[in-house]
Amino acid sequence: MFRDLRYALAMRVGLVVFANKWTGAGAVAELTCRALRRADVDAHLLFVGGRNLERRLEGNEWAYPGLSKDRTAAQLAGNIGAIKRLADESDIVISHLPHDHFLCFTAGVHRSVPLVRAFRHPRSLRRDPYHRCLNRRISGAVLAYSALERDLPRVFSGVPVASLPVPLEDRFRPGNGSEWRDRLGIPRHAPVIGSVGKLAAGRGFDLMLDAASMLSNPAHIIIVGHGELRAGLEKQAHHLGLAERISWAGYQNEALPDLYAAMDVVLFCAPGSDWGHRSISEAQGCDRPVVAVSWPGVEDLMHQGINGRIVQPDASLVAEAADSLMADPKAMNASGSPASAVADRRFKQSGERFARFLGKVLSESRERKTSTGDG
Repeated sequence: MFRDLRYALAMRVGLVVFANKWTGAGAVAELTCRALRRADVDAHLLFVGGRNLERRLEGNEWAYPGLSKDRTAAQLAGNIGAIKRLADESDIVISHLPHDHFLCFTAGVHRSVPLVRAFRHPRSLRRDPYHRCLNRRISGAVLAYSALERDLPRVFSGVPVASLPVPLEDRFRPGNGSEWRDRLGIPRHAPVIGSVGKLAAGRGFDLMLDAASMLSNPAHIIIVGHGELRAGLEKQAHHLGLAERISWAGYQNEALPDLYAAMDVVLFCAPGSDWGHRSISEAQGCDRPVVAVSWPGVEDLMHQGINGRIVQPDASLVAEAADSLMADPKAMNASGSPASAVADRRFKQSGERFARFLGKVLSESRERKTSTGDG
């Protein structure tokens, strides 16, 4: 095992993501790159410049805003050239989105180094001729969660596959939420539930509010995020009689660990755009129990009754689970705390797991080339 890891750490890894915002695939690609580097892998990220992802990564020599929105033939050619240069300096390349994959294919990455495709959303496993053609050129696949493996044989086969959760930033640790409770005007010993995510359709905040209205012990509610659905959610909260108990914290990044610490229970009612369920891991890292709706991938992150509750998408069931945790929080830690569940998702551990997988892909790719006389 040590030799495998040592071999993997000697790689130079190029990551490509056609994104310019720190959300969804853009966030996952950056966190994966940071995790690999924490594990001493020489990893580099190529992304689209011009928005908050570039501002966040400014000053990091391993991050290149070398892609642009390819609305013209010249921009497309520029993107292909940037990816070719990344591949020339890499032992292996990872693409994160369908357009990344197309650009890598067009640039001929698969002809020079192994190309690994990250599949995060169920819709990414498409069976049409175009995507099947692209997928035949990959040397490995990384999945957001293990349930995606059921659909793989219909799309492609014969390459190494690994289900690897989104790496968790080390800053998500148990803390004290008193400062944010004071700032939001919430009594320090009052029960508090909360959710984090974009306030958009399909993100589960309507279900979260319905559940909050059914709690037997009325709790304060913290909602962290912004988006076009806020006005509609405010109307729903007013209709349910929750307006006086809700704190709208808006978009937060640096303060997220403290906001999680201010919550007694975190509700996860729907996946985000990348289906990595990052807020579950973040809440667990802060030692907060989670009540999660049973979406694919949730069971990869939670152990029923130990570090949270998994329920069907029914507001009364969400409320019942949250009530039980707030009524007896010590029972949750009887078999293991939420924080202990994320030990293997921290940057260094996650980076080493990812590196071992990439080392396997690289090794098998070289063996195939040797056996077919292409090496």
